[in-house]
Amino acid sequence: RDKKDMPVFADPKLEQRWIQERGPDFVNGVKQSFYLMDTNRDGVLSRKELRVALYSYGIVLSPAQSAKVAKKADIDQSGAIDLDEFLDFVGPTGSAGKAIRNTLFGPL
Repeated sequence: RDKKDMPVFADPKLEQRWIQERGPDFVNGVKQSFYLMDTNRDGVLSRKELRVALYSYGIVLSPAQSAKVAKKADIDQSGAIDLDEFLDFVGPTGSAGKAIRNTLFGPL
């Protein structure tokens, strides 16, 4: 994949923080996941893009669960999830699946 197509963080300090905490492979993996989920390449994930992507990973959410996850991940409540918000959502747990589980059911 061409690097120019990959999404970039709006806040480079955020990227550096997560590189220090989780390593560059983790951050690059988050970028790649985001890139694959952002099917219309507008730089943000809609609720539909998030729901479809999660479904493709085997995570089936009800509309209410999807709304709860989207609200938690959409920090600025803009109606879409940008790359920085996505990294902050998955970063603490290390995976989207764990972040979603924690959002819906609390930390295990």
